[in-house]
Amino acid sequence: MEDVLELETRRKIYDAILKNPGLHLSKIADILEMRISHVEYHVYFLEKHEIITSEKTTGYKRFYIKGTISTQDKRYLSVLRQKTILRIVLFLLKNDIVQHKDILENVPVSPSTLSYHLNKLVKYNIIDVRRFGENKGFQLKNKQEIITWLIQYKPFDLYEEFTNVWKDLSI
Repeated sequence: MEDVLELETRRKIYDAILKNPGLHLSKIADILEMRISHVEYHVYFLEKHEIITSEKTTGYKRFYIKGTISTQDKRYLSVLRQKTILRIVLFLLKNDIVQHKDILENVPVSPSTLSYHLNKLVKYNIIDVRRFGENKGFQLKNKQEIITWLIQYKPFDLYEEFTNVWKDLSI
C-alpha cells in the first residue's frame, strides 16, 4: 500500500477520503483544488489497488477507505453529505415534530424540492412521518444516533455556512 500512496497526489486524495468518507469526485476535487479529471484518474487507480472502495447511491458515486465505514454510516453519508438534506436534519434536531411549512420557512428551497428531500429521508429510514388529524409532521427517527454521527463525521465542515452549527443547536 505504501508504494501506491508514495505519490503526493494519491496521498492527498487518500487523506481527504479518510478525513471525509463518502465524498464524491467533484467534492474531492474542490477540497484539494485539483481538476476533476486528475482526481478521477487517481481515485480509480486507488480503487483498482483495493485501497478505497466506492458505492453509487443518491445519484453520486461516493468513495471510502476500504474496510473503515459501516453499512449504516454509508447510508447516512450518502444522504447527509447533501447540503439541503443536512439543513433539514439540523432543523429537525432543533425541533421535535415539524410540518412541511415550518421546514420551508427555515430551509431555502421550493415546496416540491423539500418534499423530494423529505421522501428521500423517509426512504433512507432517517425520519418518520407522524399524522395528527389532517396534518402530518416529520421527526428524526433516532436523534441521538444522528447527533453522534454528526459529531464523528462533521459533514457541515464542508460547507462554510455551517461553521457555527453547534452554537445554534443547543442540544
